[in-house]
Amino acid sequence: MSKRKDRNWTIAIRPSAAQQPHKVTKIIGLNGGGFSVLAPYHKAKQGFLYKLPVDPKTDLGPGERCVPYVECVGFTASDRVKLSYHTDGFAQFSGENPGKIISGRDPATGEPKGLGLFTRPLTTPIRTGPSVGLTVFGIDDFETVTVRDNPLIFEPSDFYYRGTTPEEANAWVLSIYAFPIGVTPPVRFENGNAVLEAAIEGLNPPWISVVKLKVVHLPTEKVFLGLLLNHFKTSGSPKSGWSISGPGDWNMQQKGHVLMASYPAMKAAIKGRDSLDREIRLPANE
Repeated sequence: MSKRKDRNWTIAIRPSAAQQPHKVTKIIGLNGGGFSVLAPYHKAKQGFLYKLPVDPKTDLGPGERCVPYVECVGFTASDRVKLSYHTDGFAQFSGENPGKIISGRDPATGEPKGLGLFTRPLTTPIRTGPSVGLTVFGIDDFETVTVRDNPLIFEPSDFYYRGTTPEEANAWVLSIYAFPIGVTPPVRFENGNAVLEAAIEGLNPPWISVVKLKVVHLPTEKVFLGLLLNHFKTSGSPKSGWSISGPGDWNMQQKGHVLMASYPAMKAAIKGRDSLDREIRLPANE
């Protein structure tokens, strides 16, 4: 279906027609074991990794939601991480460089050794929202595209807006939707890239918005991913950086958590936290 057959996809954003595209993330197939999402194109190395609590009875209404850092299960990391969503539903953070961050599962109990959780398997993935989200701000500090990259580029005409205008927007959030293993969505090709329309953007019930997704095919995983990019206005963040949100273990009937990582780490978030660095297990410096 897709003209691309490799398991590595570099995703880039062109902020405006007059600018060069900047690389923001890479999606990697895990040789039949799922996929990873990482952001190796920004210089920030110290991050805050955490599980954000979710209560479906109070947290799913309209408007923004603010959770105090003390309510999150969090750790520091002195290396960039990748978020891996495994076929069986195990999701975790691990080091961009292997061996740097505590990760994996305990061979005796099967429980995560680092920061991870168990969510829906990729045979029946999450349907209430994206499986992975990447937020990018200060895009000029991300590496620009080179001839060798062969990226999937989001152009200004691909951006969606909600509650802001192109002149006000200063950040992006890339939503990644996983389609079930073995399901082949109908696509069209635009400029050599597969795209599809899907009714996945929830408004106030019962309204649903139909949006266009760029399609990433991971043949070995037998998985298709749909990518949607929103351009929005943010304030109060560091000058530049990124955050990634992963799948959760909550549902409409019970509380749970979602995986989160923020780079660079805010001092207020990491104060007194333990480290997930493999060489260090001491509280973070104040």
